[in-house]
Amino acid sequence: MSYNLLEEEWIPVLYTDGKFTHVGIKGAFREANRIRQIAASNPMDCVAIFRFMLALLYWCQGNPPVATDIASERLFPLDRFTKLDANRECFNLLGGGTRFYQYRQAGDKELTVNYLLHEIPTGTNFWHFRHSTDNKDGLCRACCALGLVRLPVFSTQGGRGNPPGINAKPPMYVVPIGNTLADALLLSWWPVSGLGSPAWEKPDLPLPKAGQVPLLTGLTWLPRRVWLGEPQETVARCISCGRQDHLILSSVFAGKGSTKTGDNTPQRIWHDPHVIYVQSRMGEISLHANDSVSKVDVSAGQWAGTMAELLRNPQNGQVKAWVVGFSTDQAKCREVSESFFPWAGSPEQVELCIEMLNQWQQLNLNISNELKGLDGRIFSAKRPEIKAMMATVRPHIESRVSQQAAHFLTGGDSAWQQAKEEYSQMMKVVAGALSPGVTTEAVGRRRKMARLLPEMVRQTAKPGEPVRVKRGSK
Repeated sequence: MSYNLLEEEWIPVLYTDGKFTHVGIKGAFREANRIRQIAASNPMDCVAIFRFMLALLYWCQGNPPVATDIASERLFPLDRFTKLDANRECFNLLGGGTRFYQYRQAGDKELTVNYLLHEIPTGTNFWHFRHSTDNKDGLCRACCALGLVRLPVFSTQGGRGNPPGINAKPPMYVVPIGNTLADALLLSWWPVSGLGSPAWEKPDLPLPKAGQVPLLTGLTWLPRRVWLGEPQETVARCISCGRQDHLILSSVFAGKGSTKTGDNTPQRIWHDPHVIYVQSRMGEISLHANDSVSKVDVSAGQWAGTMAELLRNPQNGQVKAWVVGFSTDQAKCREVSESFFPWAGSPEQVELCIEMLNQWQQLNLNISNELKGLDGRIFSAKRPEIKAMMATVRPHIESRVSQQAAHFLTGGDSAWQQAKEEYSQMMKVVAGALSPGVTTEAVGRRRKMARLLPEMVRQTAKPGEPVRVKRGSK
């Protein structure tokens, strides 16, 4: 069956007037000034499609024009994307010739096509909220296209010979957003020195062993060898989206072998345009999302560190950042999350906000230490439930506070004083649980605990010194 991604309606989009529909690649570029955003139900698909469209923009038009006053309406007419039609065969999802993001080798075995989507159980994975049976439940052609587009962005290490994507363990992806899809693409369209070749031209393109990885190669490199099976003759319901279609049940899904370079050999260089890099003892590393399933306390406060790093690395013209985190346990997908952060602010506002965010990250540890100082007996090793209690209550506070991220950047000290009050309710609950009873000693201890509130004011202490905690008036 013929299915070409240029015209087939497989990209879910939301228009500025509230209309939701699906469009093809050409339709997405043609309507880019009227489309509000990519509107897939899974943030992974939204990020993957956006980066795919950005790669297409570079491929068709090269680096952006030098002039900075060119309106987006003049950059997205289809006559600037003639390269798409000239290479139409590269975007065929099926057929015996060239296929989009697909190739195979002799001896490749077919597996269930559901390996393309992380959230669909396959093999011996447990069934949770979605049940599927290999070679019985399959994907529609649109969901197969989404799964292929995910490969360069969210592939994880799948055992020996099955390498992860170019970013290794999938990092947090940070995408600047505007009022329309066209605005968002323009915010990520920066001049680069080398474009290279995309994977739709050459799906078996290897990563360079050393030197700079070209942009298009890095954005589209495929860590898996895929070849979709033929669609079924009968129509059935897609296990992913529920759409009635001629489902695909099987696919080649094989690794490409190790992509590691030797310790004593030149290393490849790749800086992803949508990843935040920070310096550590191990050198430059990318930010990753913590697993809120097994590390609920740590992941709850991660928003503050993420926002601080965003503010340390501002980009001209970016007013809001869309952050998608992908946490894994080895090859298994544990959680996908998304959040939005402000980016615009005066230098003074940014400086103050970074300082306050650094303080906020230390609050949970400092309050726990202060609680221990009140009465060492109730915080002995025989009371492990205390740490669990703090870890359970804190995510609620962090969730409420993180929703006011934009206010913290522009609201100054008063905004952080409001954030401090969120801890007031938590400390009353914690105090009642840790020191129950009606004796004078129990009541006094509860009052002391309830008065432990963070002091969110500008600090004169040197960097690295602990954040002061206000004990309250007696």
